[in-house]
Amino acid sequence: MKKTVLAFALVLLASGQVLSQDDFNKFRMGFQLAPNVSWLQPEDKHFENEGAVLRYGFGFMADIMFAKNYAFGTGVNILVAGGQLSYLQSDKVDTTNVILRRTRNYASRYVEIPLSFKLRTNEIGYMTYWMQFGFGLGVNFRSRGDDTRDYLLEQVDQAGVSVWKDSDIASITEENTNFTDDINLFRLSLIIGAGLEYNLSGSTSLMAGFTFNNGFTNAMNNTTAVKTENGSPIFQSVGGNPETVKLKAISNAIQLNLGILF
Repeated sequence: MKKTVLAFALVLLASGQVLSQDDFNKFRMGFQLAPNVSWLQPEDKHFENEGAVLRYGFGFMADIMFAKNYAFGTGVNILVAGGQLSYLQSDKVDTTNVILRRTRNYASRYVEIPLSFKLRTNEIGYMTYWMQFGFGLGVNFRSRGDDTRDYLLEQVDQAGVSVWKDSDIASITEENTNFTDDINLFRLSLIIGAGLEYNLSGSTSLMAGFTFNNGFTNAMNNTTAVKTENGSPIFQSVGGNPETVKLKAISNAIQLNLGILF
């Protein structure tokens, strides 16, 4: 028993000595800027991706080293992502039923906590190369952007029959519109990244890399569009009203990560 206790004490002492020598490598933290190209990918044919947009991000990052070349990566980021979508929608102008094409340019702001596994090479010269794989947990706190409405059809009464005709209502563009209620509160994403660090001195390094931030969850919240066939609205056989569908789209971004680690 005494021998077991003594051996255990020696192991603890040796571990303490190793930790005391390597403590400065056990935890690294830093800050990053992360400009990105982001887009919204539709999940059905009833609306269209109108292109990617330039957005940005920044945040605090931390690497918790559990072995010399392996770390658990986390932090707190502000991710601004978005894209451009267009879709048909039914609405009213005064008392007139209309069908319009709505084109939106989104800028959605998320607080994101990344949870990733990070692999690092040994230092080669002044360079260390890394890869990471994990998930991002995001919460949307603000979404704004430009909203353009092109009026296509309006419903009129002709000899007691309700018909749709080309609309002569002028297009409207509203800038910096609040879309927060139209974007889902939560965003779950896959994070895949790679890059390098350049050692300046001691544990201080400049960091650069690329990250693919691929959304898993629907970015849209309870947004209704008119169903289309070859770009034209589909109407119900009874009543002549347009058929509708809930929008589903995935938010994706490719980020350029530039930062400093201590």
